[in-house]
Amino acid sequence: MQRAAACLFVMLLVFLPTHAGLAQSQPHPATAVREKVFLLRGFTNVLSPGIDELAQELKEKNVETEVANHRFALSLASEAIDDCKSGRVQTIALVGHSFGATGALMMADRLNKAGMRVALVVTLDPVIKSSVPANVHRLENFYVSSGVGTSLQPGANFHGSLKNIDLKGDPGLGHISVTTLPAMQKQVLHDILTANTRCG
Repeated sequence: MQRAAACLFVMLLVFLPTHAGLAQSQPHPATAVREKVFLLRGFTNVLSPGIDELAQELKEKNVETEVANHRFALSLASEAIDDCKSGRVQTIALVGHSFGATGALMMADRLNKAGMRVALVVTLDPVIKSSVPANVHRLENFYVSSGVGTSLQPGANFHGSLKNIDLKGDPGLGHISVTTLPAMQKQVLHDILTANTRCG
């Protein structure tokens, strides 16, 4: 009996380090998420109210979200790459307003260079004319051409879906109020929830 117990103890000592190493290299089911959404505010955090409204709606639907100023785009891109490579996140969506729209495209470009795909990018009244990286499956650009907003163009090897939606016909919309347009918010929320292109 004592000999059997000793053998079992030795087996556990041999097995546990290997088992522990496997556990560290694989995502724990409780922490794995299907989709993560990064939302980037514009020049000042108080002038992108629709970003915060959208983040709140996503959180209420248990979608993992991260909200930040556009200046943190590249560090957030590194975070997204790590999430995808580890398998913790399956799908990435990016939303940005004003300079945050440019930040979202910078994130997509960084993910592209890392060999990762982006399921959805939504840009709200971008102020800098930019190209959409080839790894973006779908991009929707809501802008007001009669103001400071601009359209976007496909970049090299882009084969996804690109929609430039000019909202200049609504005289009540401006660079800030465009972020809270109810119909647009509803559409964006739907598109985020149905995005399913895997990042890895």
